[in-house]
Amino acid sequence: MAYLEFEIPVRALSREQREIVTSKMSMIGFEGFVEGDHFYMAYIEESIYSGDQLNLLTDELAEMGIRFSYHYHQVEDQNWNETWESGFQPVLIDGKVLVRAPFHDAGQDIPCTLIIEPKMSFGTGHHFTTRLMVRAMLNVSLNGKRVLDMGCGTGVLSILASKSGASRVLGVDHDQWAYENALENVERNETSSVEIRLGEVEVLGQEEFDLILANITRNVLVNDMSAYEQHLSAQGTMIVSGFLAEDVQHVLNAGYQCGISHLSTVEDNNWICLTFKKS
Repeated sequence: MAYLEFEIPVRALSREQREIVTSKMSMIGFEGFVEGDHFYMAYIEESIYSGDQLNLLTDELAEMGIRFSYHYHQVEDQNWNETWESGFQPVLIDGKVLVRAPFHDAGQDIPCTLIIEPKMSFGTGHHFTTRLMVRAMLNVSLNGKRVLDMGCGTGVLSILASKSGASRVLGVDHDQWAYENALENVERNETSSVEIRLGEVEVLGQEEFDLILANITRNVLVNDMSAYEQHLSAQGTMIVSGFLAEDVQHVLNAGYQCGISHLSTVEDNNWICLTFKKS
């Protein structure tokens, strides 16, 4: 399977602008990013790449005052993975959760260590939204809880929920690569209480959950919020992230329309995490 590797100069961009570029590119199909000192390397499957979409994105970023330039070439899948692994470093979140890859030294492991194979799925602990979700989960008692992780990516949040005492965890992702990656990571972390399903909200059946996690994009959250609420138990909690500060009102409004109460808002580098509760 062929991929396109994009080299994007980011030296002149602020941290916030870099995160905006990454977020916008992921919305049009880019699946992996490797950050260097002066460049981002971004990857997209050649069969789904659209030059027209990238031109529109360039115009949109220009309106935001962000200069976006790039050049690209074709690479093979295995080259992508080698590049990704070489740029992947362990992440320690608030001294309580360590996310590392299988090829990292286990000598620095702590009691809550998550071993995540850094393939092309989202969720390695490096992005602000993953860290925001982890921090929010650390503030919620998960012991004996039923947890749903929508858009589970690598399965990192599902695995954390299981290691934090959840009695049952269901991770769902519509992407075949993420689904397979999450299955591998669940087995690697020996978290047998986690089930991974391929699909979207329709695969949930009539199940209810005490905690719903959704680290996805704004549009998906707004469209699917009412469906999530239907699977949330009475007094259940919903934690969502994956969007920027300028989009927060859209997500809040979707929650209000479902009748769930907004408990808290946390921001990190312009990325937002919201916590709701079902009355």
